[in-house]
Amino acid sequence: MKHILKALNQSNTVVYVELPDAAAAKRFQAEAAAAGFTFGDGVSPAAREMARVMVVHADGTICYPGVVGMTAFGSGAKTIGGKKLVRAVFSEREEDG
Repeated sequence: MKHILKALNQSNTVVYVELPDAAAAKRFQAEAAAAGFTFGDGVSPAAREMARVMVVHADGTICYPGVVGMTAFGSGAKTIGGKKLVRAVFSEREEDG
């Protein structure tokens, strides 16, 4: 989670987090909730299913990517909606360093 938070400290950035398997999704869900992230409607990540790709914003919100977001993520785009797009793969065994 530290590399995601570090990326969000960059100006005008959004992080697309790939969750390659159920174990990674469960860990991301728990760490995002512990870090204080919520969905836009205030619901904790622990209360919802995670998708293969989740979007993390600097304002502390997470969301599911839409069609345009998934297209940008899959195409190698460098920006989306005027923001720098950072890709991160979240692993079940990710180190916190």
